[in-house]
Amino acid sequence: MRKILCALLIVISLSSMSSAETVKAGNIDVYNFDNIKLHAYATGDNMNDYCYLIETPEGLVLIESTAYKENVNAMAEYIKSLGKPLTAALLSYHPNGYKSYGDVKIYATKNALKSWAEGGSVWGLTQSFIKALGDKVAEDLPDSAEIIEEGQTLTLAGIEFKILHESDGEDYGIEIPAVNAVYRHMMGSKTHNILTAVSYIESEIAELKDYQSKNYALILTSHHAPEGKEAVSEKIAYLEKVLELAKSSQNREEFISGVKAAFPDYNGEAYLEMSAGALFSK
Repeated sequence: MRKILCALLIVISLSSMSSAETVKAGNIDVYNFDNIKLHAYATGDNMNDYCYLIETPEGLVLIESTAYKENVNAMAEYIKSLGKPLTAALLSYHPNGYKSYGDVKIYATKNALKSWAEGGSVWGLTQSFIKALGDKVAEDLPDSAEIIEEGQTLTLAGIEFKILHESDGEDYGIEIPAVNAVYRHMMGSKTHNILTAVSYIESEIAELKDYQSKNYALILTSHHAPEGKEAVSEKIAYLEKVLELAKSSQNREEFISGVKAAFPDYNGEAYLEMSAGALFSK
């Protein structure tokens, strides 16, 4: 009964946002859940980045950062404006600009930390951004963190955060029971995902079906606005169709054409092209 009531409250909150804050770059939507607030920062950058603050009476917890200095600085200023301590940062795929948030304790898995080091995937992406965009990029990546493991539960700012497995093995998900929410790097009911192999697509489908069984009411991702649980069903349908096309298409062009025909209103075409490049050799 408690989960059902929580789900109803979250659906109501999503449809009646308590406030919207304008920052120097992008905007922040604020959702109220009794004595907890969720601050969802839409950067408005070219990757449609999102990052999040969980606010409790005891303090703030940051979930992910973002890629560009102007957005990192805007978020850092916003955090200061709230007048509460930033007690922790849960960072994975988007750790850039961490120094701007002050002396905050960073939590990450071993695989996430490895991806930030020279030669790692996040390090490589950051270097490619710097090459293309120069000093606009928040180039600083953490070289240390408090190591966490899948299945571990942390108590931060007075509430629990459970660390979850994600299919690619580098990043991690986060369950936030106090608001019946889950964070994962990519989903978005109307956004293409980066899908690197047939086995990976199958794993993503299995993970999202697990979300359904757990009845999460709120889905947070790094490249889409917060969504309700109906988005999980939509994304499963998308992944199942993409899986079908990945198996039946003869080349990248046929695959991309088939996905666009099936999902003409989806955003993130660059992600679709990256998927095609990973799934097909020609």
